[in-house]
Amino acid sequence: RINALSFYEMTFKALPYLEASKGHIFTTSSMGGEIPASFSSIYSSSKHAVNGFFYSLQQELLARQSPVGITVGALGLIVTDDMDAILGDEKSLFPSFAQGDVHVCATGMMDSLIIRPRTFSYPFIANKLQRFM
Repeated sequence: RINALSFYEMTFKALPYLEASKGHIFTTSSMGGEIPASFSSIYSSSKHAVNGFFYSLQQELLARQSPVGITVGALGLIVTDDMDAILGDEKSLFPSFAQGDVHVCATGMMDSLIIRPRTFSYPFIANKLQRFM
């Protein structure tokens, strides 16, 4: 419930203010919402719901020429200090192109507020490869 319904409620409550200010929504989601994975059906389905909501809302806002922009952040493995501590030696199981740097990710997220892409995928190469598989 929280993984999807909270997004809906917050968005609908904020939308009038965002329209008045020509604002932008950057929603942090997951590649799990773009591409299903084994042994993650509950997680993936909740992320699919979030992504579906925001992608549909993007289309609705475009159709009524709303000034509000939406970017869905489809994030993969971002190596934060906490994630590094959790993974430890197992981090080597993930190829380097599949591991995203937290600072590069944050910069990309901030750039999205200016550029306003519909989707921000990071780590870029890993996410593109997953989409083609």
